Amino acid sequence: MIRKKIKNEQVLDFLEKNPDFFINNPNALEKINFPLKNNAEYDDKSKVVPFKDWIIENLKDVQKNIIENAHHNFLTQQKIHEAVIKILRIDNVKDVFVFLKDGLPSKFDLEIINIVTSNKIISKKYNLIYKNEETIKKVYGKKNQLIMDAVDNQLQIFEEFNQDIYSNAIYSLGHEFFVSSSLLVFGSKDKHFLNNKAYDFILFFSNIVEEKLKQFSDE
Repeated sequence: MIRKKIKNEQVLDFLEKNPDFFINNPNALEKINFPLKNNAEYDDKSKVVPFKDWIIENLKDVQKNIIENAHHNFLTQQKIHEAVIKILRIDNVKDVFVFLKDGLPSKFDLEIINIVTSNKIISKKYNLIYKNEETIKKVYGKKNQLIMDAVDNQLQIFEEFNQDIYSNAIYSLGHEFFVSSSLLVFGSKDKHFLNNKAYDFILFFSNIVEEKLKQFSDE
């Protein structure tokens, strides 16, 4: 009896139509080989491994990512707490802006931290980023909103800086100090803000900055 070879497409079609096949037939997994991501622990010619080894290898990757994220969050939390303590001790608005623009970027491994405002007088007085109200509203959304994404070059938020900014975090400040819509922006030359790492910490810090600025809303 001649066996007819089953095509890959037929196998895929069968599995798609029977998603519970391996649940109902768990022993079948022991007879299947899986692609090997890293053959360092195996023979150079090995390209596949048993299911058990494949699971272990993938769990190692997951564990590594969890540890790396935890380490990153721990360091970020430490930096945020130190920055919050310092900013709360500042007693005048000029020094708040100086601290944000000049003291913090290097501590957070960023290129730029600044505020975008449509208030020309305040922008010029404290050396902030000026953009018209129309441009700011394209990003503003709602108060206390935080966006972490690749830079939108059409907005030209960072055009006056001699640095290529690839990703940014943008926080929508309230109107208490600037009266008009304004943004607290964090700029990075790499993919720093593309994976939402430390989102909660940056949001927390941005809220602190906003509360601090409220103290000077009558100036």
